[in-house]
Amino acid sequence: MIKELASLKHTASSANINYLLIPVTVFNINKEGAKKFNKIYSWLKKQNLYELERTASGGIKSGPRRKRPAWDVKQSRTCIEITVILNGCAWRIQFRAQLKEGMSGRKAFTKFKRLLLKKGIDLDQYAIDNGKEVKQEIETTLIGAKRKLFYDIIFDNVHHIDFHSSFPAGLANTHPEFREVLEELYLKREESEEYKSILNFSIGFMQSISGCNARWAHLSRDAIGDNNKRVKNLAETLEKKGRMVISFNVDGIWYKGPIYHGEGEGEGLGQWHNDHTNCKFRAKSAGAYEFIENGKYTPVVRGITNISKKTWTWGDIYSEKAELTLFKFDKEKGVIISG
Repeated sequence: MIKELASLKHTASSANINYLLIPVTVFNINKEGAKKFNKIYSWLKKQNLYELERTASGGIKSGPRRKRPAWDVKQSRTCIEITVILNGCAWRIQFRAQLKEGMSGRKAFTKFKRLLLKKGIDLDQYAIDNGKEVKQEIETTLIGAKRKLFYDIIFDNVHHIDFHSSFPAGLANTHPEFREVLEELYLKREESEEYKSILNFSIGFMQSISGCNARWAHLSRDAIGDNNKRVKNLAETLEKKGRMVISFNVDGIWYKGPIYHGEGEGEGLGQWHNDHTNCKFRAKSAGAYEFIENGKYTPVVRGITNISKKTWTWGDIYSEKAELTLFKFDKEKGVIISG
């Protein structure tokens, strides 16, 4: 197994190793990926290793007195990660979906911190010790049909309203001191995937228990709460103006009727626009819907499906193609995958 580990991405270890600089090997969410991950996990369990000592933010505690060799396993909703320091080397091995673009939430948040620091704002001064409790205060995002009877019904003349970078806008609205940096990132988001990733991933990381012990969960709470408030208010306005709200989409709304234009519409941070118009629309569940716009078919299934959506046609969200590949983690067996 030592030879197999040596073939994976790794770096030299030291008493002051930086967790963020340990290269990551990713095993994709499928049966083959689970088999490879479990082989390493099972072997490590049999070794006489210490448990890694972590900092409050999720890093690795440094210093010559730290016990080595050591390892641990962390789990989030979308990822299981092994971190191991052994034979003078360090590995991070993840079981998760392969990221096609962008960066990790941790890297995005770190870059966001640096940008704020240049403006004289130290995010470490905002950190809290009761993040796990505050995380429970975060509102559930609005997603799925407004009424259950709207599922499985085909609607015509449907449009979709989308709020621009709505969670970052929510953070700017509730914490104005961050607005300048957030506005700069928003204006530059088309220039680089890095700027877009910082906007998209930082707020989610703030409430991550495995990533940072949710030490900035209150900021995530405020951003999401503001998003929900704006989406609800616009939905009420749509109905007052004679439109039918069919479904919510976290930071968007599917509605039927004449295309709506009104207050708050625009291209700025937190403003909204109609990004899909005159669609044929049907929702199967909160996480699965399909629509046709100008003859183009688009299926949306949240999660990991068994088959690529490139060749899907109308109705495939109800087929075996749309079945999700699910996994869970068992401390004795490792990754257990279905589908």
